[in-house]
Amino acid sequence: MLRRSHYVRGALPLMAAITLSGFAAAGEVQYAKDTPVVPMAEWEIVQKGAAEQTGARVLIAAGAAELGRAPAGASRYDSQTFRFPSGDMRVLSFRKASGGVLHQITTETQIYVAKGSASVDVAGVRTEIAAGDVVNLPSGILRNGAAGAEDTVIIAHTVASAPAGAKASVVRGKDNPEAVIESGEKAGVGGARVTVQRYAFEGNSIRVARLSGNGQTSPAIPKVDALIYLLSGRMKLHLGNEVFEVAAGDALREPAGVSAHWEVTEPASFVATNGAGPASTGNRTQ
Repeated sequence: MLRRSHYVRGALPLMAAITLSGFAAAGEVQYAKDTPVVPMAEWEIVQKGAAEQTGARVLIAAGAAELGRAPAGASRYDSQTFRFPSGDMRVLSFRKASGGVLHQITTETQIYVAKGSASVDVAGVRTEIAAGDVVNLPSGILRNGAAGAEDTVIIAHTVASAPAGAKASVVRGKDNPEAVIESGEKAGVGGARVTVQRYAFEGNSIRVARLSGNGQTSPAIPKVDALIYLLSGRMKLHLGNEVFEVAAGDALREPAGVSAHWEVTEPASFVATNGAGPASTGNRTQ
């Protein structure tokens, strides 16, 4: 059965704590076309005197109705949020022509630089990051890197998977070469080729998978939820006894305890991380 989700989400307040009751039962795929892109603006101010907060602060405007209060020098970007029971993914698209990167880190637990460059605090140290890099437990303000403003895309995850006392860290893409999955779960079969670039850190990991050729991947039954965002291409996700056709810009959850495999229809890639919480076995036929 090939189906597409009919769930359409309205614009949500920035970083709101929202329970989407019943959504998990409605489907595991959120399509880009059905997920609002919210125009954002952020800018810095410096408070002086006897105010409760002094020093530099970042102010945020979310949505078209609020953008009018943003000053001319504000960084303007687009934010698209995909919410699942075990975690959230946000796609932050910054443009050089609109001020480049400026974003106050709040609930984000991991970020992956899909395009461009930026800088952010890692364990209190201002750190330059570029396309292909991952930061676990970022903090402070995400802003333009030393190279200046450029078009930049950040995939930000919010999942409660870090153990107590986990340390912030940066994992460089150049230090993590791709590895071909040649056998076992998730290996390519029938002519499909699968490579994975794995970024490991305390409590979780981020994986960037690239699939090509004709065929599919070997079925796998994850022990924890996997949250996935498609970076490029188009594929079919076989989830239990259901089939979802997905393309670049779509997001999905592979629920724990449910058999999943990919059918490769053209070269494609995705970024994935583990969602929070115990195994949440779905009701699909295994």
